[in-house]
Amino acid sequence: MDAGHRGHRPPGPGGGAGRRARGHRPAAAYTAVDRDPAAVATLGALAAPGPTEVRAVRSDAADTGLPGGTATVVYGEAMLTMQPEPAKRRVVREARRLLDGTAGRYAVHELCLLPDGLDPAHAELIAADLKDALHVGARPLTPTGWRELLAAEGFTVTARRTAPMALLEPRRLVADEGLLPALRIAGRALRDPAVLRRVRQMRRVFRRHGAHLGAICLIAVPTPPEP
Repeated sequence: MDAGHRGHRPPGPGGGAGRRARGHRPAAAYTAVDRDPAAVATLGALAAPGPTEVRAVRSDAADTGLPGGTATVVYGEAMLTMQPEPAKRRVVREARRLLDGTAGRYAVHELCLLPDGLDPAHAELIAADLKDALHVGARPLTPTGWRELLAAEGFTVTARRTAPMALLEPRRLVADEGLLPALRIAGRALRDPAVLRRVRQMRRVFRRHGAHLGAICLIAVPTPPEP
């Protein structure tokens, strides 16, 4: 998982994690967790002398092996969506274990289904199309579904924001990665017909379900124990 002050995060390819480690308010220490050795190596290479101690460990976000109660911030980005319900709960439970008492914060950035009252049959159709395009069993939740998942594992959501689904759109890619990295990503896709076909299929699915598929960011804090 990803960190500020003391914390942890699944870093993905390492770029987002690196940007956080070099943020405007340097953390005292920053730990990234990922099962992919390439992602761990990428983030490890970003470590440099400075106010923030940066390290990456190869582990599972549901069972990091890190000491409990040592993080003030835990980030999770585009990870829970790809997990079935029991695995979602295990990851959130581990984030709760890592946080420092009731003062910590948990931030997640995921796909979401819109609106809250979306017909379950329509939700299943979207999940099936996502699975076909992404080759994994993506299971996004509605905003209320995400809130209830966090609440069931001891969190209270304090902030929520949704946005239209813009993944793989050129403007969003440039905004997220920068112009030159975005051009390099596009160049690699254009040189590999199989990758290009998959990217096009994913974008078709995202556009087809644009009215009912979005992005959501949630910030949650540990729920205080009842008096």
